[in-house]
Amino acid sequence: MSFTLKLENSRVLKGIVETLSSIIDETEFKVSPKEFVITAMDPSRICLLKLSIKKEGFDDYKCSKESKIGLNLDDLDKILKRSSADDNIEIDFKEAEQKIKITMQREGRARKRTFSLALIDLDREEIPMDNLLKIEYPSNWVIDTDFLVEAIKDAEIYSEILNMKAVANEGLIFSSNGQIGEMEYDLSIEDLIESEITETCTGAYSLTFLKAILKISSITEKLEISLKTDHPLKMIFNLLEGGELNYFLAPRVEEAEFDDNDDMDEF
Repeated sequence: MSFTLKLENSRVLKGIVETLSSIIDETEFKVSPKEFVITAMDPSRICLLKLSIKKEGFDDYKCSKESKIGLNLDDLDKILKRSSADDNIEIDFKEAEQKIKITMQREGRARKRTFSLALIDLDREEIPMDNLLKIEYPSNWVIDTDFLVEAIKDAEIYSEILNMKAVANEGLIFSSNGQIGEMEYDLSIEDLIESEITETCTGAYSLTFLKAILKISSITEKLEISLKTDHPLKMIFNLLEGGELNYFLAPRVEEAEFDDNDDMDEF
């Protein structure tokens, strides 16, 4: 088994790995003849994610047989941070070597740098991503990522929780409350890029995990969010170069009360 992946825009791969490494420690890369996929769950079982990039999303893609490799994302992030915006990044894997090689080279220059990263053994449990993807959500909208980032920063003043309410045919209400006061951030249907909110739904979600995934906003072309009461929040990030990240975040058990010791629902 072997594969070669190449991206001329290092910004995309760097943005993906930086974001994922802030949520999960290690993961499995699955590279098939058709696509590159990462499916992972954070150690506390609060969020699930699936990243997929089709073969066509890479500038070079060679894979004749499916390969699965375990990697430490923090170590990979450190390596990719050594690349600059105009570097090409190539990732090579040969099964006999039990490591990946990451090559960085600027367009039109002979100088290149090569790093290697050893594989790790993963003890993976089954991730119920397929079940989550089948859930139908009554409240769906496409939003400017800047609005959500703003709501998160507002909410942080008061709590570690962002309450969300989608009101049928009206819009969204983001809120947070704590010992010093409360905030409310209202968006009408007109403020949303697209919307299909057929039922009023509510949920409360960890700001820590929302902030972590929104690091990817700089390489996001479109963000779709889906809300259903007593269900995980669903976020779909359509990324530059054609990648897609599905992100599910479990709700808080107590969504309205200010209590740092509230437990999260788990998957």
